[in-house]
Amino acid sequence: MSYLMSIVEPIETERAIEGFASLMAHICELYTCGESSSVSEFEGHELAESVLYVLGLTDETVQQTINLLTSEDVVTIWTIKRNELESRIPDVMALWQRAVSVMPPIRNIALRDTLASIGKLPQVYDTFFAAHEVPASIDYPLSVPVPECLKGLDYVEAWLTQLLEEARFLALFDENEISAYLDAWCPDYRGLLINLHDPIHEAWRKGRISPRREPEDIRE
Repeated sequence: MSYLMSIVEPIETERAIEGFASLMAHICELYTCGESSSVSEFEGHELAESVLYVLGLTDETVQQTINLLTSEDVVTIWTIKRNELESRIPDVMALWQRAVSVMPPIRNIALRDTLASIGKLPQVYDTFFAAHEVPASIDYPLSVPVPECLKGLDYVEAWLTQLLEEARFLALFDENEISAYLDAWCPDYRGLLINLHDPIHEAWRKGRISPRREPEDIRE
């Protein structure tokens, strides 16, 4: 348990530590289907990370998390916060749908596979025991990477928000012209882990490719 407490080092109050220990005991019991309250050190670490993510612990929310852990019924608080996390999934999937709809059909394997993986998020996201994990295989590199400090659903939401911005830019151009330019720029752009926005943006900036419509014509 001392190792698990090191995860919440900023939380110094005795009541918060007791609340965290009580909550972890409940989570471990759920995790082992009531057969045990003991898990391996690695499992305990991951479960604790999930719990703290559900409770919203970040560098900016330490005090708020302390307040939650010192509540009379910390298990109920965790359940409420977990339900709130799950309630965000439809909005994230709506964002995914917009990105899929706007993105031109450029045949890049990493982009295709990443979007397909995110599409399965509602079925695979484990808010009970792995809420902090990114519930998708995200290989496609963005022009502006998502901060590594983000976890779980927050990471996916930020990733999709950036992808949608890049997709809207690409959608300004003729699909055939994009493909022709990318073929000339990098014949294996379909198979490589490369961002598609950057070369088109650079070509547009240098006047080598022109948009077929103005940005205001892009709709969600």
